[in-house]
Amino acid sequence: MLLPVYRLQKVTLSVTICPLQRLREVIVMALKLKDNEALALKSLKDALLQKYDVLDFRVFGSKIKGLDRPDSDIDVMIELAEYNSSIASEIDDIIFEINLAHDAFISAVIFGKKEVEEGPLSESPIYKVCKREGVSL
Repeated sequence: MLLPVYRLQKVTLSVTICPLQRLREVIVMALKLKDNEALALKSLKDALLQKYDVLDFRVFGSKIKGLDRPDSDIDVMIELAEYNSSIASEIDDIIFEINLAHDAFISAVIFGKKEVEEGPLSESPIYKVCKREGVSL
């Protein structure tokens, strides 16, 4: 179920029902994004949802913490139901094209559900940081 769409500084986000803390994080993150960055993230998520079974899509890192600089990238964690080297290459190409189209710098960390559930990945520091600090879009 979705809450109404919130519009903040020309940034449109659909927010799934979640605790107030999570809603606050999404709104704070939206305020920190430039218009081109918000459009790039929306384009990326839309492109991935059309082609893959996306389980989780989060922004984390300096953008969320408010520690970004003009040359900072936008760190994104993507968790897919199925993931392999072919999919990794396709997603790299999608991100490259979106970065060019929107003058943005998105960097992605991609995980597969099987890797997380059946391997040690769920205990990796980067995965834990993404899940703990990342804002789900």
